[in-house]
Amino acid sequence: MKRKKIKKSAVRKLVLLVVLILGIMFFLINYNSVDKKLERLNYSKEAIKEIKDNKLEATILKQKYSKTLDTALTSKDFDKKNLELYFNIKFNNSKDFIKNINQLAEIGYDDKEINKIFSKVNNKEVNYLTNYTYISDLKNYLDYKIFKTENLERYIKYRDENDNLSYKEIILYVNMNLDKAFYDNPKEVTNPDDLLVLVNKYNKLPEEYEAKNLELIDSKYSVKDMKLRKEAKEKFEEMCTDAKSINLIIKAVSAYRDKDYQSNLYNDYVKDKGLKMAEEFSARPRHSEHETGLAVDVMGGPTGYDLFENTKEYEWVKQNAQKYGFIVRYQQEKENITGYHYESWHLRYVGEKVATYIYENDITFDEYYALFLDN
Repeated sequence: MKRKKIKKSAVRKLVLLVVLILGIMFFLINYNSVDKKLERLNYSKEAIKEIKDNKLEATILKQKYSKTLDTALTSKDFDKKNLELYFNIKFNNSKDFIKNINQLAEIGYDDKEINKIFSKVNNKEVNYLTNYTYISDLKNYLDYKIFKTENLERYIKYRDENDNLSYKEIILYVNMNLDKAFYDNPKEVTNPDDLLVLVNKYNKLPEEYEAKNLELIDSKYSVKDMKLRKEAKEKFEEMCTDAKSINLIIKAVSAYRDKDYQSNLYNDYVKDKGLKMAEEFSARPRHSEHETGLAVDVMGGPTGYDLFENTKEYEWVKQNAQKYGFIVRYQQEKENITGYHYESWHLRYVGEKVATYIYENDITFDEYYALFLDN
C-alpha cells in the first residue's frame, strides 16, 4: 500500500511538471508572437491587422511606436509608400492629418519640412499650402511667428523684387502692406476706440466714426482750445508740466480733428502744394491719427512747430516722451514705412509700455503693430 501511494505522488508531480513546462512554452511562444510584439509596442488591434495584411511586420518591429503610423494604418488615406514619413512625423489630431501628409509628400516636402509646417500652421492653412508647388525656402518663412499663410504668395513675389531683404524683413514689410501702393484698397479698422488703433495709409477709420472721451487741454499747454482723449490729455499735461519745471515750454498747436476739418486741411494742401507733396505731409480724411484724439502736434518755446526739431524742447521730448506714453510717430529715415516725411512735432499716445518698447527698439508704431498686435 505504501509503495502505490509513492508512485501516485510521483505521477502527480510529473504531470504538474509537464503542465508547467507546456504552459511556459505556450507563454513564450505566445509572448514572442508578432501580434504580441506589436501589442507591446502599443499598436491597436486594427493597426496590427493592417500591418499583417500589408506584410509590414519586419519593418515596423525594428522601429519605436509611432502614433502617426498607428493613425495612418487605420485611415482610409493610408499610403504604403509614405511609411517612413509616418514614423518620423509628430502626431497631431487635426482633421485630414494623414491626407495632408500624403499631399505634402507628393509636392516634395520631406519629414523635417512637414513637421515644421504642422508646428507652425493650422489645418486650414495646411490645406492652403497644398495648393502650391514645392517651395524650397518655405521653412525660412515659417521660422517667424508673424508668418501668415495667406500672405505667402505676396512674400515670394516681394522677395523676388527685394532679394537684399532678410526673410524676417520680407514678412514684416508685407504684413504691413508695404508691397502695396499707399491707399491701395485700405482696410477699415474694427477697433477705432482702442488705444492702440492703427490708422495710416493702409487702415482707415469708419466713415461715421467720432472719437469719444475728448477733453480740453489746459490752456497753459495749448495755443488755442483743442482736445485729446482723456488719458492722452492727462499724460500730455503731465509731460508739459515736467518740462516746464526745467524751463522748457511745450504747447499743443493741433490735436483732435473731426472728419470735415481733416478733409478741408488735406484739400488745402493739395490745392497749395499739389497732390504728390500733399500726400507726403497730410493724411486723407479718415486716415489721420488726429481723428482718433490720440495725436498732438507741438511747438517748443516761441518757435513754430515745423522748427520743433531745432529746439531744446525737442531734445528733451525725444529722450523722455515714452515715459508719458508718447512716441514721435513719423521718424526720420522711416518714410518708406510711415508714408510721411519726418515730423518731429507729431506725437502719438500709445501708453507707457508700448511707447517704451518702440523707443528702446527704434521702431515705428506700424512695425510694433505688425509684430505684436496684428493677429
